[in-house]
Amino acid sequence: MSTQNTVTTRKAREKFAKAHAGAKALPAVTQIGFGSGGHDVGGNPTPPSDTATSVPGEFLRKNITSTNYPVTTTLQIIGTLDFGEGNGKLVSACGLYDAEGDLVALKHFRPKPKDEEGKLIIEWDEQF
Repeated sequence: MSTQNTVTTRKAREKFAKAHAGAKALPAVTQIGFGSGGHDVGGNPTPPSDTATSVPGEFLRKNITSTNYPVTTTLQIIGTLDFGEGNGKLVSACGLYDAEGDLVALKHFRPKPKDEEGKLIIEWDEQF
């Protein structure tokens, strides 16, 4: 997934700072949200805000599909909008939520029409 139009939220950065100090454990990323509000009227991605608390136009939030480590310093998170989910929507935003329910990362992109004949698979790489 491209890092263009992607932000790590301020809330996530606050949690990273506290975790690095040992003041609080960092909660795992557990869910992905899909939304239709990440583009303008021309279909161009809008800049995501690092103060966002939910995915713009969110119509579905679900558990992430899987995780893996393509290299030791990268966590790849996979989320899937399956055949029966989000049909008829123009998907243009997605975000990652942690186990406390906080939005920790947000991505806007050109709208992708979703129908019952296909899946939308998001592969999100967090590089450290």
